[in-house]
Amino acid sequence: MKNSILDTYESLLEKSLSIPDLVTLASKKDAKFLSEFDSWLKETESLLEKNRMAQCSEIAGLRSKIINARFDKNIVATKRRKHVWSVATEIVYDAQHTLLAVLEPIKHRLDEARDAISQLLGVAYQANMINREINFNDMIQELWKIFSTHEQLKGLVGKILVYVNKTDALRILADEIELLKD
Repeated sequence: MKNSILDTYESLLEKSLSIPDLVTLASKKDAKFLSEFDSWLKETESLLEKNRMAQCSEIAGLRSKIINARFDKNIVATKRRKHVWSVATEIVYDAQHTLLAVLEPIKHRLDEARDAISQLLGVAYQANMINREINFNDMIQELWKIFSTHEQLKGLVGKILVYVNKTDALRILADEIELLKD
Protein backbone atom coordinates (compact mmCIF):
# COMPACT_ATOMS: atom_id res chain seq x y z
CA MET A 1 0.00 0.00 0.00
CA LYS A 2 1.26 3.46 -0.90
CA ASN A 3 2.06 5.94 1.86
CA SER A 4 -0.54 8.57 2.55
CA ILE A 5 0.12 11.57 0.33
CA LEU A 6 -2.10 13.64 2.62
CA ASP A 7 -0.09 12.76 5.73
CA THR A 8 3.19 13.44 3.93
CA TYR A 9 1.94 16.77 2.63
CA GLU A 10 0.62 17.87 6.02
CA SER A 11 3.86 16.93 7.80
CA LEU A 12 6.05 18.72 5.26
CA LEU A 13 3.72 21.73 5.16
CA GLU A 14 3.99 21.99 8.94
CA LYS A 15 7.79 22.08 8.56
CA SER A 16 7.49 24.78 5.92
CA LEU A 17 5.19 26.88 8.07
CA SER A 18 7.71 26.85 10.91
CA ILE A 19 10.34 28.69 8.83
CA PRO A 20 9.00 32.18 9.71
CA ASP A 21 9.57 31.44 13.40
CA LEU A 22 13.15 30.39 12.66
CA VAL A 23 13.76 33.56 10.67
CA THR A 24 12.34 35.61 13.54
CA LEU A 25 14.75 33.91 15.95
CA ALA A 26 17.63 34.70 13.59
CA SER A 27 16.59 38.32 13.14
CA LYS A 28 16.43 38.80 16.91
CA LYS A 29 19.83 37.13 17.24
CA ASP A 30 18.22 34.66 19.64
CA ALA A 31 20.70 32.07 20.87
CA LYS A 32 18.13 29.32 20.24
CA PHE A 33 18.23 29.88 16.48
CA LEU A 34 21.16 27.57 15.70
CA SER A 35 19.86 24.64 17.74
CA GLU A 36 16.27 25.12 16.52
CA PHE A 37 17.39 25.32 12.90
CA ASP A 38 19.62 22.28 13.29
CA SER A 39 16.65 20.35 14.72
CA TRP A 40 14.45 21.57 11.89
CA LEU A 41 16.98 20.40 9.30
CA LYS A 42 17.33 16.97 10.94
CA GLU A 43 13.56 16.48 11.28
CA THR A 44 12.91 17.63 7.72
CA GLU A 45 15.67 15.39 6.38
CA SER A 46 14.20 12.47 8.33
CA LEU A 47 10.68 13.12 7.00
CA LEU A 48 11.95 13.25 3.44
CA GLU A 49 14.03 10.11 3.91
CA LYS A 50 11.12 8.25 5.51
CA ASN A 51 9.02 9.10 2.45
CA ARG A 52 11.87 8.07 0.14
CA MET A 53 12.35 11.53 -1.34
CA ALA A 54 15.76 12.30 -2.78
CA GLN A 55 15.65 15.86 -1.45
CA CYS A 56 16.67 14.43 1.93
CA SER A 57 20.22 14.50 0.57
CA GLU A 58 19.91 18.20 -0.29
CA ILE A 59 18.88 18.96 3.29
CA ALA A 60 21.78 16.82 4.55
CA GLY A 61 24.09 18.78 2.29
CA LEU A 62 22.85 22.03 3.80
CA ARG A 63 23.45 20.63 7.29
CA SER A 64 26.98 19.78 6.23
CA LYS A 65 27.62 23.45 5.40
CA ILE A 66 26.88 24.36 9.02
CA ILE A 67 29.08 21.54 10.27
CA ASN A 68 31.86 22.69 7.97
CA ALA A 69 31.54 26.25 9.28
CA ARG A 70 31.97 24.98 12.84
CA PHE A 71 35.29 23.34 11.99
CA ASP A 72 36.63 25.92 9.50
CA LYS A 73 40.27 26.44 10.50
CA ASN A 74 40.46 29.63 8.42
CA ILE A 75 38.11 31.39 10.85
CA VAL A 76 39.53 32.71 14.10
CA ALA A 77 38.02 30.83 17.05
CA THR A 78 36.57 34.02 18.55
CA LYS A 79 34.63 34.73 15.33
CA ARG A 80 33.60 31.15 14.61
CA ARG A 81 30.14 31.43 16.24
CA LYS A 82 29.32 34.48 14.09
CA HIS A 83 30.55 32.63 11.02
CA VAL A 84 28.37 29.60 11.82
CA TRP A 85 25.42 31.93 12.41
CA SER A 86 26.03 33.62 9.07
CA VAL A 87 26.23 30.31 7.20
CA ALA A 88 23.07 29.02 8.91
CA THR A 89 21.04 32.14 8.09
CA GLU A 90 22.25 31.96 4.49
CA ILE A 91 20.97 28.41 4.01
CA VAL A 92 17.49 28.98 5.51
CA TYR A 93 16.28 30.10 2.09
CA ASP A 94 17.88 27.11 0.35
CA ALA A 95 16.28 24.72 2.82
CA GLN A 96 12.86 26.31 2.39
CA HIS A 97 13.28 26.31 -1.39
CA THR A 98 14.11 22.58 -1.33
CA LEU A 99 11.05 21.87 0.79
CA LEU A 100 8.77 23.90 -1.48
CA ALA A 101 10.11 21.97 -4.48
CA VAL A 102 8.80 18.83 -2.76
CA LEU A 103 5.49 20.34 -1.61
CA GLU A 104 4.38 21.86 -4.91
CA PRO A 105 4.01 18.61 -6.91
CA ILE A 106 2.32 16.93 -3.95
CA LYS A 107 -0.13 19.82 -3.69
CA HIS A 108 -0.79 19.53 -7.42
CA ARG A 109 -1.62 15.82 -7.04
CA LEU A 110 -3.94 16.55 -4.12
CA ASP A 111 -5.64 19.38 -6.02
CA GLU A 112 -6.19 17.12 -9.03
CA ALA A 113 -7.69 14.42 -6.79
CA ARG A 114 -9.83 16.98 -4.98
CA ASP A 115 -11.13 18.39 -8.30
CA ALA A 116 -12.04 14.91 -9.56
CA ILE A 117 -13.79 14.10 -6.28
CA SER A 118 -15.74 17.36 -6.55
CA GLN A 119 -16.87 16.23 -10.02
CA LEU A 120 -18.00 12.90 -8.58
CA LEU A 121 -19.86 14.68 -5.81
CA GLY A 122 -21.56 16.95 -8.34
CA VAL A 123 -22.97 13.84 -10.01
CA ALA A 124 -23.86 12.33 -6.64
CA TYR A 125 -25.83 15.42 -5.61
CA GLN A 126 -27.70 15.54 -8.93
CA ALA A 127 -28.44 11.82 -9.00
CA ASN A 128 -29.39 11.76 -5.31
CA MET A 129 -26.81 9.01 -4.61
CA ILE A 130 -26.11 10.11 -1.02
CA ASN A 131 -27.83 8.04 1.65
CA ARG A 132 -28.14 10.37 4.64
CA GLU A 133 -29.83 7.69 6.73
CA ILE A 134 -26.62 5.80 7.56
CA ASN A 135 -23.63 6.91 9.64
CA PHE A 136 -21.09 9.19 8.00
CA ASN A 137 -18.26 6.62 7.61
CA ASP A 138 -20.58 4.06 6.07
CA MET A 139 -22.03 6.71 3.78
CA ILE A 140 -18.52 7.62 2.50
CA GLN A 141 -17.69 3.92 1.92
CA GLU A 142 -21.00 3.32 0.16
CA LEU A 143 -20.57 6.39 -2.03
CA TRP A 144 -17.05 5.31 -3.01
CA LYS A 145 -18.36 1.86 -3.89
CA ILE A 146 -21.06 3.41 -6.09
CA PHE A 147 -18.47 5.62 -7.81
CA SER A 148 -16.12 2.65 -8.32
CA THR A 149 -18.75 0.42 -9.90
CA HIS A 150 -20.73 3.03 -11.86
CA GLU A 151 -19.94 2.64 -15.57
CA GLN A 152 -19.58 6.37 -16.28
CA LEU A 153 -17.83 7.27 -13.02
CA LYS A 154 -15.27 4.51 -12.52
CA GLY A 155 -12.86 6.15 -15.00
CA LEU A 156 -12.77 9.24 -12.78
CA VAL A 157 -12.16 6.98 -9.76
CA GLY A 158 -9.20 5.46 -11.61
CA LYS A 159 -7.84 8.95 -12.29
CA ILE A 160 -8.13 9.81 -8.58
CA LEU A 161 -6.26 6.63 -7.63
CA VAL A 162 -3.39 7.67 -9.90
CA TYR A 163 -2.94 10.78 -7.74
CA VAL A 164 -3.66 9.38 -4.26
CA ASN A 165 -4.31 6.04 -2.59
CA LYS A 166 -7.82 4.90 -1.69
CA THR A 167 -7.50 5.94 1.97
CA ASP A 168 -6.52 9.47 0.96
CA ALA A 169 -9.32 9.55 -1.61
CA LEU A 170 -11.84 8.61 1.08
CA ARG A 171 -10.44 11.29 3.41
CA ILE A 172 -10.74 13.91 0.66
CA LEU A 173 -14.25 12.71 -0.14
CA ALA A 174 -15.20 13.06 3.53
CA ASP A 175 -13.71 16.57 3.59
CA GLU A 176 -15.41 17.69 0.39
CA ILE A 177 -18.91 16.31 0.89
CA GLU A 178 -21.57 18.82 1.82
CA LEU A 179 -24.55 17.38 3.60
CA LEU A 180 -27.09 20.14 3.23
CA LYS A 181 -30.40 19.63 4.97
CA ASP A 182 -33.31 19.61 2.56
